[in-house]
Amino acid sequence: MANKVKTYDIKVPVYTTEVFEKPNDFFGGISVKHMKTFIDTKIEEFSNAKIPLSFENRNKTKKTVISDIIVHKNSIDNNAILLQVSAYSTNLYDGYLETEEKIPFEKSHKIGSDTNFVMLYPIIKGIDSAKYTHQYLILVYEDPTKSNEEILKVIRQLLNKILYIPIANIKLPTILDELRKIKIIPELQIKYSAIHYDNNDVDIEYKEYFVSGKFLKNKFHKFKDMPIEKIEEIINEPNEDDYQKKEAKLIVGKKEYKITKEMINEANEEYKQTAEKVFNMRTTITESEMENNIHDIDFIFSKLKPILENYLSNGDN
Repeated sequence: MANKVKTYDIKVPVYTTEVFEKPNDFFGGISVKHMKTFIDTKIEEFSNAKIPLSFENRNKTKKTVISDIIVHKNSIDNNAILLQVSAYSTNLYDGYLETEEKIPFEKSHKIGSDTNFVMLYPIIKGIDSAKYTHQYLILVYEDPTKSNEEILKVIRQLLNKILYIPIANIKLPTILDELRKIKIIPELQIKYSAIHYDNNDVDIEYKEYFVSGKFLKNKFHKFKDMPIEKIEEIINEPNEDDYQKKEAKLIVGKKEYKITKEMINEANEEYKQTAEKVFNMRTTITESEMENNIHDIDFIFSKLKPILENYLSNGDN
């Protein structure tokens, strides 16, 4: 019996950016060429400024820094833009690297990667040039050598702070209209979370020494084959007592809908609600490809091309 070839999955979530209603203001034109030039220009501005983009990780000391971006073009598809992003973590208080000896991390140390990849693909829709809509498809290359959460965090900052083309937040009524047509949702996940800062749970005999503290609270529910009417009730109901954030994830085949309701002003009970849709695509590679090709530019293009074509022919972008 032949040995079974070991394989790995590469997850490729596909997002869309916000639609540009006045493309002339952004691109200087309305063609795909202008949209590609816009990306090149923004990256050139970032590179010439020589000021890395630094951002904090929520409630963590660790900082993440985007230090460099390389643009790759390929004959497989002249419109596709593959970005290679260098990013590292710093401000590290704990951890170590061990080779021949154990080296503790210091705040100034940098732990990073030069191989974070994302593909941008310009989209222009419409039959009347005066009413064209313009946006980009975003294909994130979540290879098995990295944390998917960390890659996506870096790519979101790249899109928001360097390219100024954030992933689209969809209006909740639009998503609910789409889900009502499906009627029964195969899977719903609800996560409730909160952070409280107080000293109420500190014994009275220790309060004079108390400096600070926080209480983390989380709850997770999972449902199967739930009618959309019931899901709407859960989404629209007030956040439960003591929970500041409610995240709903609805999974329908390869589509994933994320609806978040978060308190932004506790005193006035003011909430922010966002909705997002992503297509969760994937491709498979062999162990040999993992060892030899995982970060090869032509290989990445060859793996992302069929996913892009599949999305364009079947997606409702």
